[in-house]
This record gives sequence, C-alpha cells and structure tokens, in this order.
Amino acid sequence: MAGTSPVDCLNRTIYVTSRLMKKWISRFIWFPPALVFVGFLVANRQPVAVSFDPFSPEMPALATPAFPLWIWLMAAIFIGVFSGVAGMWVSGRTARRKARAEHRELKALKRDQARAVQEAAATRPGDTLPSLRAS
Repeated sequence: MAGTSPVDCLNRTIYVTSRLMKKWISRFIWFPPALVFVGFLVANRQPVAVSFDPFSPEMPALATPAFPLWIWLMAAIFIGVFSGVAGMWVSGRTARRKARAEHRELKALKRDQARAVQEAAATRPGDTLPSLRAS
C-alpha cells in the first residue's frame, strides 16, 4: 500500500487477525453445544403429548396432540426468540419516536437553510464580485 505507514499496516494486520481469531473461537465454543443439542433432538424422536394439567396426569384437561419431542423443543425455541424480538422492538419504541422527530427537525432545518441561502442570493445587488476602488 503506497502512502501508508508501517504502523497502519501493522494495525490492519492485527485487526484482521483478531477478527479471524474471534470467528474461530466462536465456532470452537458453539460447536460442541450444537452437536449435543442435535444429538438430543435425534435421540428423542418418540411422540410426546405436552400436558398443562398438573393435577391429572392420566387424563389431562388441557393437553396437546402427540408430536415428536424435537418439534416441541424447536417450537419453544422459536417462540422464545420471537417473543424476545417482539420485546426488544416494543422497548425501542421511544428511541424510534425520538429518531423520527429528530429526522423531521433536521429536514426542516435543511429546508430553512436552503430558503435562507436562496433569499440571500436574491437580495444581493449583483452577481459580480466586489472590487476595490482606486483612491
């Protein structure tokens, strides 16, 4: 790279290396739990009925149809993820409202500035540059 100092090159190398290391460390950390989770899902393929009645396990008043356990686990994960996303979206409502108000204010200020520049150009007596008078 022409025009860059050795320090800039070193910083760039360190940045790229650290990103690569973070990626591999993340894979190393998440791969074993993912493998265990997939193994658990494959091992539990038998149909299971989920019951929400704690008082009568033999004849529950509120039970679901029997599906493989992995379907219930994946459904629980998806429900948890989507409820978390919905909660974050709802909690960010005030920040989004503030950002929209600031965007409207910025647009109004830019419009006022453009109008002021146009008015200043229109009220100028001439478009010539001022010259110095000889004395």
